[in-house]
Amino acid sequence: MINLLPAQEKKDILIRKKLKLALIFEIGLLFFLISVLLVFFSIQVYLGGEIDSEKIAISQRGKEVDTTAILSFQQEIKALNEKFGQVESFYEEQVYLTDGLEEVFQKLPTGSYITSFSFVKDLGQEKINLVGFSPTREKLLDFKKSLEADPKFDKVDFPPGNWVSSTNVDFYLSFELK
Repeated sequence: MINLLPAQEKKDILIRKKLKLALIFEIGLLFFLISVLLVFFSIQVYLGGEIDSEKIAISQRGKEVDTTAILSFQQEIKALNEKFGQVESFYEEQVYLTDGLEEVFQKLPTGSYITSFSFVKDLGQEKINLVGFSPTREKLLDFKKSLEADPKFDKVDFPPGNWVSSTNVDFYLSFELK
């Protein structure tokens, strides 16, 4: 086929062909860029969902760990409270004899001393038994009177065997603390 078109129109047709090719190329490039953008957007959405689900899983595991830690901590506190209660009841049952014995030793006459001591707690009664030595019966009698006069001591008992000898008296004494 013979092209009888003038040169100007041939140029115009060639330019239109090039423009059509450029337009087709640009449209193809635009579709490619749009599809790449959509792929990146879908990847971003997918990864965002995965990250959110992992965050939720981590927070649930954290809550589980916190719950188990809290439960074990509560059990430990409960056990310590029970031990504290046992220690407290132990100290409440303690008898403090130092004040009473201090009074006895203050009233003890010079030259006299205690050789043996025993303590019995029976039915709420705190009974103290003492064995000792006194140089004379008169000092022992003064000791007995001073103990009986003191309101801290109850049921002061000096057996009759204490009064047999007049010197070098080994005595036995029992009393209750109020």
